Amino acid sequence: MPLFGKKKEPPRVSPGRLYRSIPIVNPRVKHEEDADGIVTILIPVPTGDPKKPERTARIKLDAIGSKVWKRIDGKTALNEMVQWMKQEFMLTEREAEVSLSMFMKSLVDKKLVALALPPPTPGTPEVQEEIERIRFEIEELEKAFRKKKVDEKTFRELKEKYEQAIRELKEKEAGGDS
Repeated sequence: MPLFGKKKEPPRVSPGRLYRSIPIVNPRVKHEEDADGIVTILIPVPTGDPKKPERTARIKLDAIGSKVWKRIDGKTALNEMVQWMKQEFMLTEREAEVSLSMFMKSLVDKKLVALALPPPTPGTPEVQEEIERIRFEIEELEKAFRKKKVDEKTFRELKEKYEQAIRELKEKEAGGDS
């Protein structure tokens, strides 16, 4: 049980499954590119005052980060990006994995990118991991509803979708959907 004030961490995702995930750029985030191919990420920042327009925060990437950013197309999995990085930058597999994972973690932590996880492989611990992850999301949704950050209709619809996903995962594991 967490101590007061300590936030519960979401369940971990297996490295193999994470490696097969697909990075997707937050649709609110834009970027611009200079003549040398260097990317500056443009992040809208609300001012808190509805009368004032959003301001734009900027993050300028280096040459390698710029090339990686431009590869994030919502279709290419991390494992494919590692292979590309090995060739593009003459890295070992391990160097490419570490470099890409650190960069992606930074982008995800800043909510610039989300990782779309592949479905769990039936008959593996990934299924239970996914059920635990969905249950965590339900808990977070319930907290948001109690704090009135989510309306009742949205809350009920999302909760039902999460619960349906858990039922489907359990049915597949029981052999109900071969």
